Amino acid sequence: DMNAYAELQSCVADFFARDDLTTPIRTFVRLAEPRMSRELDIALLETTTQLAVTANATTTALPTDLRSIREVAKIVDGVRTNLSYLTPSQFDLRIRDAGQSATEFYTIVANNIKLAAVPTAELTLELVYNEGVAQLSDSNTTNTLLTRHGDAYLHGTLKQAFDFLQDEQRSIYHDAQFTRCLAEIDRDSDKQRYGNADLQIRRRNEQAVF
Repeated sequence: DMNAYAELQSCVADFFARDDLTTPIRTFVRLAEPRMSRELDIALLETTTQLAVTANATTTALPTDLRSIREVAKIVDGVRTNLSYLTPSQFDLRIRDAGQSATEFYTIVANNIKLAAVPTAELTLELVYNEGVAQLSDSNTTNTLLTRHGDAYLHGTLKQAFDFLQDEQRSIYHDAQFTRCLAEIDRDSDKQRYGNADLQIRRRNEQAVF
């Protein structure tokens, strides 16, 4: 497995019958990373943070590296309560119908998280969110995605490289391999999160039918 930025660059260079692409390889890596961040919604890219919401305020800024939210909870006096997401229009209707008693809901407005209830004292929000792929560089020489799924990095980088070289056939090949890797990573993450839960549910349903 590839464990470092320099090793990835060396592996990519092995695919070329030329030695003038050392510097562009870094650009090819940077071009592959955004697609991985966009397409991978996996536990491996998740992190947890806490946000403070001041008394009498209903909004607080989201983390700047946030790509998607998996879970939001509020912590009051040490008690953790999960909150449910509503779209802004659903949120407005809920407030209109239930007023500030709708304490278990939140929405996202202009890169801020907004609570349905106005807190009378400061409270803490805990977010579990996808922060995307940590960009590789000379100072950040590895990340967990490279360590565990180096083939995705390799094919994603080679796809960009052969686009640059206008080698359509090889670009299409590595794009297909890259797409396959991303799909396999997603399935691997689902197994990590849910185990055989789907299988168990299916078996219970089958027993109920028969």
